[in-house]
Amino acid sequence: MEKKISLPEAIIMIMIVGLADLLEIVTDLLAAVPLIGLAFLFFSPIVDICVLAIVQFWLIMKGGLAFKKMASSLVGNILEFIPGLDILPFRTVGLIVTIYLINHPEKAKIAQMATPSQAIKGKIETT
Repeated sequence: MEKKISLPEAIIMIMIVGLADLLEIVTDLLAAVPLIGLAFLFFSPIVDICVLAIVQFWLIMKGGLAFKKMASSLVGNILEFIPGLDILPFRTVGLIVTIYLINHPEKAKIAQMATPSQAIKGKIETT
């Protein structure tokens, strides 16, 4: 079975997203520095929006159209907009999980069946 996302593509995208997460860490650490901190705080949301657009467009082009496959990446990108939480690498972890789910659709089906909403739905239908 051929994977939809090749290893070189995954590495390049993880590097882009990892650099954006690294910028978030530097921004949070330099926020207290008067002039430099303000410059980083100004450019941080711009970088977040650009990386969000690039990653989501790339995932759509690579066959990640199913919302459940893209949700982990989208959640990671959205969490990066929350001040204080953006120091954690949610975006990078979300992208890695998304790439794995796109390349292993059988695992995505197992993960989908294991979600709490599906378990509750199954209990409602059986009663």
